[in-house]
Amino acid sequence: MMAERWEGARRLDEFAGSPAFAPVLDVVRQGVRDGVLRDGDPLEITLALTTPVLGLVQLRHGGRIELSEKDFRALCKRTVGRVLDGVAT
Repeated sequence: MMAERWEGARRLDEFAGSPAFAPVLDVVRQGVRDGVLRDGDPLEITLALTTPVLGLVQLRHGGRIELSEKDFRALCKRTVGRVLDGVAT
C-alpha cells in the first residue's frame, strides 16, 4: 500500500495538502491550540495517530487480520483511542 515507491507520491513535507491527511492535521492543530492535546509538532502528532491505522489496513489487506468490517473498524477505533490517551492532556 505505502511500501511501493511512486514518483508522484506526496512526501512528508507535503502531507498537509493531502485530502485524507489534512483534515486530521487541522483537528490536531486545533487540539494543540485548545490545550486538549499535549504541546508538540502537529504533523508528528497526526502521524502518530494515523500510521497505526495504516499499518492495520495493510495487515488486513495482506490477509493477516481477518475480521468483519464492523470488528475491524472497532479495532481501528480502539487503536486510535490508545494513541490519543498518550497525547491527550
